This record gives sequence, C-alpha cells and structure tokens, in this order.
Amino acid sequence: MRTQDIRRTIVVATLLAIGSCRGGCRRGAEADRALTVQGRLALFPATARMVAGIDANQLRASAAAAKVQALAAESQADQKDLDEFKRRTGFDPLKQIESLTVAFPESARDSGDFGLLLRADHFDEARLIAYARDELQKKGDDLNSTKRGRLTLWSSRKDPSVVGFFVDDRTFVLGAGGWGARMADLVNNVNPGDSAATNLELVHLVERAAGKHTIWGAAIVPDETRKSLAMRPDVQEAGTINTLSAAIDFGKGLEAVLIADTATPDAASALARKVTEALRDAKRDPRVLMFGLGPYLGGIGARADGKTFEVRATLGPEAVDNLVSQLAAALSLARGGAAPGFAPPAPPP
Repeated sequence: MRTQDIRRTIVVATLLAIGSCRGGCRRGAEADRALTVQGRLALFPATARMVAGIDANQLRASAAAAKVQALAAESQADQKDLDEFKRRTGFDPLKQIESLTVAFPESARDSGDFGLLLRADHFDEARLIAYARDELQKKGDDLNSTKRGRLTLWSSRKDPSVVGFFVDDRTFVLGAGGWGARMADLVNNVNPGDSAATNLELVHLVERAAGKHTIWGAAIVPDETRKSLAMRPDVQEAGTINTLSAAIDFGKGLEAVLIADTATPDAASALARKVTEALRDAKRDPRVLMFGLGPYLGGIGARADGKTFEVRATLGPEAVDNLVSQLAAALSLARGGAAPGFAPPAPPP
C-alpha cells in the first residue's frame, strides 16, 4: 500500500471512529457510566474475548507523547492532510479524542469481526459524513446509509462489511464483519443479553487491566492458542495461560506491566524463571550490546505469585527521551529523509 493510501486510510478510519466522550469531561451519572467497565463493554457483542483501550487525555498529558506528536508534525505531507481534515470537518483528532476502545472475538482472524468505540469532545456529523463521502468518491466509491432502529448505519459501497454509526453527539461506533449490526442492536436495546458486559470473566479482567492506566489490554486466551503453545517444548508452560492483561503508563518515564493467570503455581513459576533466564541471556547477546540495548533490559523483571505470572518494565525519562530520538530517526528514514545523527540508542543512565 502506498504512503498516500495509508494516510487516507488513517484519515477515513479516524472519521469513521469519531465519537465523543464528554462523559470523560463532564460530571454526572451518564458520564460516570461511560467510564465504568460495563460502560466500556456494553456496546461490544458477548463473543468479545480481547479488549484494549487508550485514555487519550492521559496520553496527551505525558511528556513522551508530546515529543512523539511533534515528530509526526515534522512530516509536511502528514500535517497537510491533518490540516485539510480539520478545516473540512471542524475536528482535530490529536486534541479532541478522549478515549478509544477496541474489541475482538476469538474468531477475529477468520471472521474479520471487530468493534471500535471512540469518544471525543465534539464533532459535526454532517461535515464528517460529507468529508467521508467526498474522499470515497475520489476513489470511485461512495458512502451508503441504512436505517436500523433509531440509528443510521454508514458503510462504503465497495466494502459494506465495515459499518460506522453515530450513537449521539458524543459517541461513534465502528463494527466490521457481523459486529456492526450487532453493536447497533445493542444501542437500540435489542437483545441486551448479547452484550460483552454480561461476561463476568471479561468484566473482571478489564477492570484489572484498565483501571486508570493510559494504555491497557485484556484477553481471554483462546483454547486453540493454548493447545498450540502446549505442543511446543520451548514454550509449553505458556499453554497454561488462561487470561492476559497489560498496561502502560507515562509519568516522568514509562512503566509497563504484563499479568498472566496460569492453571497452576508451578506453571507461573516456570514462566517467571524462563523470562528471567531469557533477559539474562539477552544482556549478553552481541547484537543487543552492539545497539546499546542491554541497559534498557535492566528495568525489566519477572516474578510469580501463586498462579499469577507478572512481568514489569520501567524506563526513566532519559531512557524514554533516547528512544524517542531513535523513533525520530526511524521516521525520517521511513519518509525517505537523511535521518542525520542516526545511531544506536544511548544507554539509560
């Protein structure tokens, strides 16, 4: 796919995932519900097994995000596309998006099903629809509408399997495969028992993963995945993992945690031991040493607590700055620039 096509895809996807969460900015019962686990899961079908989210407000408040955003703005082509999008829609995704939540079923790879819920502070539906239609028509496509209850479902003529709809002036939902119609039915209160919010295992898992974290994810590991892992001698213990959750936070630096719930305490201990050994070996790897990555691994540790296996990683602000600098060089190379000063990352102090 060409770079120009990728940018257009991102812009259209941003549009079709635009919603708002004044619930993230306003007080009140309705706002609070949007921030609860049930509120996050309410519009996803009960077949959801993997859920991830981003708190855009917290992300924007971090120093690392500001630096990465500045890197993105260095591309004149990307900035031009963004400025044009803002001018025609009145919406600035970099400033106005509040949160994003995405979910997948176990069969996502085969069915193509997934759902996305985006919240922001405001958008103009008419201008956004007009923009999407115009962009699609430039590519020989068009935007079609279908009524479903009180909702208007939007999809491209060439790919009707991807459906987007505005719930209200604050929330937009995107569904692919069969999930678009099912999510619309949940909004219309048709078959509410089909909601992922009725899956208590997933609700509790998301509650642990999301919390007040900036970036988070949770998954009920599919049986087929566990069976496949159990047949591999090198990662046999991973076949005992029933659920996974992860979170990333940005303060002055970066903190990340991965938690796995296994079938037995022995499996959790074995996984912690294998990760610790792998980290030890990686620190001695010539390739790791050549790129100066060894010291970064010093902030990673693994431990077991009963049936729970946990990996934590911490990077200080200087280390994060170094990584952002390398990202800048990589972006410059990807854009065809000279990437002056590109060098292996400096080790953290």
